[in-house]
Amino acid sequence: MQRFTILLFVFVAGCREQPGAPTAATPQVERVDEVVGTEGHSANGPQLSEAIVGGIVLKPNVVIDGKLSLLLPEDFSEMDEERLKLKYPNELRPTLVYTNESAAINVAINHTTKRMRRSEIDAFHKQMEGTYRKFHPTATWFHSGVVDIDGRDWIKLDLRTPASDTEIRNIMVGTSVDGRLLLVSFNVTMQLEDQWLEAAETIIQSLRVRD
Repeated sequence: MQRFTILLFVFVAGCREQPGAPTAATPQVERVDEVVGTEGHSANGPQLSEAIVGGIVLKPNVVIDGKLSLLLPEDFSEMDEERLKLKYPNELRPTLVYTNESAAINVAINHTTKRMRRSEIDAFHKQMEGTYRKFHPTATWFHSGVVDIDGRDWIKLDLRTPASDTEIRNIMVGTSVDGRLLLVSFNVTMQLEDQWLEAAETIIQSLRVRD
């Protein structure tokens, strides 16, 4: 239980803008859905397609040995080992983190060693929510529950938590893959939240698992 608590705490602790990085103005989000090509896989529906949401170009990616497909911003890159260790100092850091240049926006993916069957998702949801409410009693909550994504149950937590110099919007989802907990999290600083929320939801809804 203690290791699981630390894992969850570390998973959302790494989103903060780097010192000296420029802060972009937050434009009004425009609703644009434009399909450009096809890639990726889906268990129950059509393949993922490149999309443009609010002016942000999202492209299909396949990660963790082909087990997960999702849309990611085209200008995001995989966080290098040095920055990963700096932002997630605990050894339980995520498997993969994709980030923008300033590291103010992150998509973190972690196929953990925590055993979890699909039948245990409701119980894990309650455990995860309890952990976050304990460690972040002043957080602003937007959603907590179990949702359907591509015909699969996912835990979903959406909250804004305080950080040292800003607040962080954390949208985390989790499901069982190969009998282990898979966590995917979108984190963005409050200054950029309005600009990125629609794209964040598109990324979350794009998740496709291949068992």
